[in-house]
Formats: sequence, structure tokens, C-alpha cells
Amino acid sequence: MAFKHVSFLTRDLDRTLAFYALLGAGLLKRLRTPEGYDRAVLDLGGARVQFFQIAGEQPAPHPHWAEHLALEVPDLGLTVEQLRGAGYRLSREVQPSPGGRPMAFVLDPDGRSVELLQQD
Repeated sequence: MAFKHVSFLTRDLDRTLAFYALLGAGLLKRLRTPEGYDRAVLDLGGARVQFFQIAGEQPAPHPHWAEHLALEVPDLGLTVEQLRGAGYRLSREVQPSPGGRPMAFVLDPDGRSVELLQQD
């Protein structure tokens, strides 16, 4: 398993980017997702953190995938099979990620969303 990124919501992407820039974060990319969200990916000392701007006073409800931990696994099919065998259900079935690699989402025991990506 390898760490890929952590993803969080923000109400003001520009303000969030300015804050993390003060801490030395580098902007890797900024774009609009196919779902219409503004997204930025930062490099925090070799770790990637991405932020999705969600309009409005309350960050919830939001898409189930917006806040999550992403992990790369050597064999996504085997990992999914092991999770299912342990009683976990996928919250998003295996499908291509925006980058084209197979991915799936599962909830951890505390309800946090975990993205699983096939390692290259």
C-alpha cells in the first residue's frame, strides 16, 4: 500500500490556497472537475492534499467522494475481495478514475471514505 493523497472540502478555495502557500505548499494543479467543482492539488512536503470548493454555508451534504483518504494498492481486485470477505461494502464500485486507473471507494469503520487505486 502507498499513500496517494488526502482530500478535503473548503468554502473558499482562494483563501485556503493562500493559507497553505504561507506554510510553503506548492500548487500542483487547479482545475474544474467534470461535476463542476473547483479543485486544487497541493504538495505539502511530498504529500498531496487536494481541496474541493463547495459553495454555501454548510459543507454537507456533499458527494460521498469529496472528503477521503486515497491509497494505492498493488492488486485492487484482491483488496476489494478481501474487504467484501470481511463484511465491508463498496460505497463506489470499481470504475476508472479520472486518470484512467481502476478505483473503488469503501467506508472505514468510522464512516470515512477511502479511495482505493490500482498501483501503476
